[in-house]
Amino acid sequence: MNQFNVGGNDWGSAALHTETFFVIKSGHENDSSPDLRWVHDLSHFAKAGYLQLTVVVASFLIVIRHLVHRSYSKLTRPENNASTISLPFEICAQSLRAASLAFMVVAAVKEGGKWSNVTALVYTFVLGLLRLANDIEWRHVALHHVNFVLAALLLIVAIAELLPYTDADHQQSLSPAMICSISTLAAAVFVALVTRREWIPPSLDLDFSDKIPAREPSPEETCSWLEYYVTYEWLTPLMFRGMRRQVTLDELPRLPWYDEPLLLLARIRNARREAKTTLWTLVRFLPTELVTMACWITLCFTLEMISPYAMYRLLGYLSNPEGSSFRPWVWLLLLFVGPVSRSVCFQQYIFTSTRLVVRVRAALTQELYYKAMGSMELDDEVFAEIAATEKDSKKDQQATTSTGRLANLMGADVDTVTRGRDIVLVGFGVTSGSIVSLIGLYKLLDWSALVGIVTMLLLSPLPVLIGRRMVGIQRDMKRIQDSRISVISEYLTSIRAIKYFAWEDAIIQKVNEIRFKEQKKIWGLNMLFIALGQLTESIPTLSLVLIFTLHVVVRKQPLTADVAFTSITLVRTLRRNLSMATGMSRAITAAGVSLKRLDRYYNNVTPLSPHPVGPLQTNNATFRRSKKAPFALQDISIDFVEGGLNVVMGQSGSGKSTLLMSILGETIKEEGSVTCPKDIAYASQSPWLQNETIRDNILFNSDFEQVRYDRVINACGLPIDFNEFPERDGTEVGENGASLSGGQKSRVALARALYSKASVILLDDIFSALDSKTSALLWEEAFCGDLLKGRTVVLVTQLPWIAPQADLSVTLENGLVKDVQRNLGIVRKSVTLSEVLVDDGNVDATAETAATHTSGTNGAVVNGAATNGNIKSAEDKRRDEVTQEALKTGPTARLQFFQYMRLFGNPFYAMLALAMSALSTASFVGTGLWIAVWVDAYGKDDAYDVAFYLGIYAAWSLADIFFSGLTYVAYENGGWFAARTLHNTFMKAVMSVSLSWYKTTPVGRVVNRFSRDMDSIDTSLPGMLRMCLEMFTRLCFQIVAVGSVLPIFMLPAAACCVAGILAGELYTRTAVAIKRLVSSSQSPLFAQFADSLAGLPVIRARANMPQIFGGQLADKLRAFEKASEAQFNVNRWVALKVDMMTTLVTVAAGAIAVSKAGTVAAGLVGFSLTNATNLSQLILLLVRAGNELEVELQSYHRVREYAAVEPEEKPDEYKKVGEYSDNPESTVPENWPATGEVEFRNVTIKYDVGGPEILKDINLKFAAGERVAIVGRTGSGKSTLVLSLLRFTNIVSGQILFNGIDITSMPRRRLREALTVIPQEAVLFNGDVESNLDPTGQIPKEAIDKALQYCSGIASFQYHQNEDRAQNGDVHHAADSDESLTDIGITLSTPVKPKGENFSHGQRQVLSLCRALVRKSKLMLLDEATASMDYETDQGIQEVLRKELNEHGKDRTLVTIAHRLKTIIDYDRVVVLSAGSVLEMGSPKELYDAKGHFYDMMKHSGELEDLERFLDTKA
Repeated sequence: MNQFNVGGNDWGSAALHTETFFVIKSGHENDSSPDLRWVHDLSHFAKAGYLQLTVVVASFLIVIRHLVHRSYSKLTRPENNASTISLPFEICAQSLRAASLAFMVVAAVKEGGKWSNVTALVYTFVLGLLRLANDIEWRHVALHHVNFVLAALLLIVAIAELLPYTDADHQQSLSPAMICSISTLAAAVFVALVTRREWIPPSLDLDFSDKIPAREPSPEETCSWLEYYVTYEWLTPLMFRGMRRQVTLDELPRLPWYDEPLLLLARIRNARREAKTTLWTLVRFLPTELVTMACWITLCFTLEMISPYAMYRLLGYLSNPEGSSFRPWVWLLLLFVGPVSRSVCFQQYIFTSTRLVVRVRAALTQELYYKAMGSMELDDEVFAEIAATEKDSKKDQQATTSTGRLANLMGADVDTVTRGRDIVLVGFGVTSGSIVSLIGLYKLLDWSALVGIVTMLLLSPLPVLIGRRMVGIQRDMKRIQDSRISVISEYLTSIRAIKYFAWEDAIIQKVNEIRFKEQKKIWGLNMLFIALGQLTESIPTLSLVLIFTLHVVVRKQPLTADVAFTSITLVRTLRRNLSMATGMSRAITAAGVSLKRLDRYYNNVTPLSPHPVGPLQTNNATFRRSKKAPFALQDISIDFVEGGLNVVMGQSGSGKSTLLMSILGETIKEEGSVTCPKDIAYASQSPWLQNETIRDNILFNSDFEQVRYDRVINACGLPIDFNEFPERDGTEVGENGASLSGGQKSRVALARALYSKASVILLDDIFSALDSKTSALLWEEAFCGDLLKGRTVVLVTQLPWIAPQADLSVTLENGLVKDVQRNLGIVRKSVTLSEVLVDDGNVDATAETAATHTSGTNGAVVNGAATNGNIKSAEDKRRDEVTQEALKTGPTARLQFFQYMRLFGNPFYAMLALAMSALSTASFVGTGLWIAVWVDAYGKDDAYDVAFYLGIYAAWSLADIFFSGLTYVAYENGGWFAARTLHNTFMKAVMSVSLSWYKTTPVGRVVNRFSRDMDSIDTSLPGMLRMCLEMFTRLCFQIVAVGSVLPIFMLPAAACCVAGILAGELYTRTAVAIKRLVSSSQSPLFAQFADSLAGLPVIRARANMPQIFGGQLADKLRAFEKASEAQFNVNRWVALKVDMMTTLVTVAAGAIAVSKAGTVAAGLVGFSLTNATNLSQLILLLVRAGNELEVELQSYHRVREYAAVEPEEKPDEYKKVGEYSDNPESTVPENWPATGEVEFRNVTIKYDVGGPEILKDINLKFAAGERVAIVGRTGSGKSTLVLSLLRFTNIVSGQILFNGIDITSMPRRRLREALTVIPQEAVLFNGDVESNLDPTGQIPKEAIDKALQYCSGIASFQYHQNEDRAQNGDVHHAADSDESLTDIGITLSTPVKPKGENFSHGQRQVLSLCRALVRKSKLMLLDEATASMDYETDQGIQEVLRKELNEHGKDRTLVTIAHRLKTIIDYDRVVVLSAGSVLEMGSPKELYDAKGHFYDMMKHSGELEDLERFLDTKA
């Protein structure tokens, strides 16, 4: 030992001389010497002083280096209280350091040789005083070094002075001075651990952008090291708050600055530039997190082996207490230290990995968003490639919508990628833990363990083969899931059209067909997963049987308690590791599939190439919508008049909208050149509005200027519309502008363009949705005044009277410029605009009352702008929306899983699943119990019949595997049935609900429940339920098992269970509330994604608008990140609490066993300790599984909530057709309706029961065979009249009779099937023409084909493949048509893209007409159906309708809402509506002669002469 005694007594190893060591050595030469030699060697080395000096010198050199290299130009001062020193803690720390130094000096003087310790303490004391300088950076550096040296010194002193006491024969005692010095040193380290950290302002490390909110620390940035790494106490206030009441978003801990979304976006973009694939991008994006996770999990799985080793030694001590060289408390201490250190490491791994999840979600979501913002929309073929495998046949692929696909990439795929994070756990933790376990087995069982290990290795390829098969099924499942979400999203967005035609059942059937395919894949995946799990669990178990057989039969060794139970623990650890690896393989393989999908997306998008900045002009330019689109704008050369009005005209399908899109850079420019200004305002043909207030839509993120705002809304005629809304311009427009009429949407979109300060304004057919008076008002205010002065306007229109007043008039035909006319010096004039334009009848009295009421209650109203200052900021509204949705979801009942299990098929099946859980647990516990019996048989010399004991052990093991497999099958099968039932019910419910429900429920929220929540029900919920019930039964079994051997153990076990349940209850209440906030904060993300994708051209046209929208996404992500981090962190809080408590129970069990050494059989003690050791994990798993179950049940609850919404009408509300009834009017004849006769008798209509009256006292009668036109100002109630015939409104009083029967006395579906609507916005679905004309599949193909031929002569309806022929002028085209479509026009097999995007607006309306002809209804309703068409197409449609009515007798009635008077001038009757009342009614000639309101409308139409000529001709 002299080599450790450097410097003799100068460094002091006088207290323990070599003499003592040799006494020990000689006393325990045979037994203890090998065990104890390293203890005394290590103690002497620690006393030598080298370690202390090394630590001090290293720290000193690093401090000097920092001081030399740091910048002194700007010393950092504290910014707020979080950056200042905590005085009480600082005084305490300084005092303890001083006390420890003083005691150490005394010990050194008295005993000698402690001067290296004194040197280290002097260094820490001086450095601690120097750190008080008022410079944050220096304070932190100095504090870290003080704490590091103190902790290192405490460890060295503990080794030097305390380690020898582990020797059972060590008798020497410490001096009082040394005891005091060590105690104060430990106290100083403890104070350092519990002292709250001073906050480092992020400006030290990062140049923060102005977009990032104010710099305030989050609790995790200022909590103490002990709280951060071990206790997570900084979350305790949140936990107690959550126990008392529902937690709101504002009450969650603040987001740390390093998780700021914009910072994460910048980092992932930098990483993407350096990496080729998404996987390597993520590795470069978060290298620190990945390395940290690897370190923590490796430590965790290695430290986990401490507990089995301690148990092995403790059982050895219990078998032979006298022969032990170590004190038993060493093993009890290790039984505590092992699990606690493992728990700390594991929770840190989870903490880091969940933080990685949040960062990856935020970064990838933003990156996808910005990529979509800056790229052209992908062709369908590319998305099909992203979704499909090489083996997929094209005919089997269900097409998907762009929004649905991108939403799935953003939601499901990004989530799936984050679930693959556990590849770190498998690669590092499982590997290291398994290696240590295998080494331990070899040490215990010699070569017989090697045979078992080789057997495991030989069988290990089987799970790999199953895993590979799972990848293919996972990929297929993802593709089908894409299709389902896309289809549901598409149908729900067009729910109004579906209800118009009573197609709910057909749509439900289509969705269910896709869902059935998806569930087939899910079932296959579940079965493979179970096979994989059982295989990986059975391999170690069978290997253990083989090992014990070889050990007992071949090696003839006794199976002692320490060997048996330690082996079982190690094999169970191996089994758990392999199960963990295979369980996670599902997530890892799915992550691989999603990473490839993301890569394909990133690699296939085409970045937008902005045009050079300059005056607006095109030179010899050729444009295509996509690379494969056959239609092209060719040789376009237009020099637009700068600061003037430029009008573009042409037939539907001639390329007008494509020209505007080409100016915006939304098409592919093949030849020529284009220049345009950077900032352009664009109003599209189908108005795009955000789901915000009317004011927010008009401002469009610009500053509010009262005067400018008033001018714009007056020019667009909006003040009168504001009178209809109680909240005026604070009214939410709803999703897709659901709460506004078509004309109102169009004028709000126009107001947005006018309010902008863009120098160029592109307007695509804005007049089509407006009546003649509103058009005239808009023309005078916006185009004839100075509102557009100096701004270049390009207007696409069909109104013939506008072109002569334009500075430049362009006519397009078949993609070519047919004519360009310049009208230099033209002065625009209003269209015969009289002062009585907005007459008294045009203002709804109810609306006036509402407006007065609003003014009286909310303060003055200036043009819709409430001056009360109560308008909430976007951030406030977002927080309210998130919190409200969370609260609306309601609490989840604790035992709601019973309701879920009732969906397993039948109650017996649910009981069978519970029975399987109990049998699986019994066989698991029984295996360990039989080993205890076998071991104790050796102690009684009763283990001669090895085959008997071995055979029963093997039977128990096989039973364990068998029942475990059956349990998996029972729950997965039950969950599969439950998911099927829920999805079917959910789909039926959202299709059966009234349209008003969708006004308050965004489609994004419903789609979120169909995607994320259904995914949870499909994959997570059955497994979580099984795990929870299994953990509960296992906990009960194991407590009883341990208690039966050591009854006194029931006391600490009961205390632990109570404490665990209390902590779990505290945790669960908060966690469930936070889970609701997470789900609710995610809906706005989906909504913005869908919203932005729908309005991409509008957003991208404006300068810097994509960045503003990106900022809004970052705001929503902050809320989502905040909720997600809180959700993950509260898991850590409860996990450490439960781990600590249950570890104490294990130690208590060990202590009880030590106290009863020799009185209880070693085998039973081993069995008890094995179960007690597992108890900590069991209670933790139960609490966690219980919470996770409750959290996953949120998904069930959210789906069930929407699945239980009240339908539009109850099934038993009406008598069946022909059913016997005393009241003959309550039945509907089977041949009804015979004619299209309609009568309104004193009808008053409201949309909502408590809302204003929209139509008042209407009395009308439309005879069979009549063509009736309904005209009037925008918002006068025309569409409401049509909706009332379909029963989408509330008929407050009066009756509407259709063919003599009151429509309220029959089911809505029967009514809607009997009539046909051609709506303002033609809605087409993904598929082909045939499926769009008849989704039900009930109409003969010949009838559909005939209707299509009927329409073939209408202008703009030809669908040519040749590039030199007109096709698809205004919207996208997917070039996947068959070769046969060369020149035969549209056929039934012609493909239709989502929303009919491969047809022009006019072509879509003609297909809508075909749909009406196919149904052969007695009553046809046209709601502005031809408003946006050129006159020729309009006339063609009217001619077809006239022909249809004449051919099929005089029993069919046509009711048309129209703004274009030319459309209806030849009708039989005209009804003029205003403010919900009938002003005039009669033939067009009669109303013209009466010189009333209809005459006034003719006068303002700009086509008075043409209309008069027609009336004269007809007369």
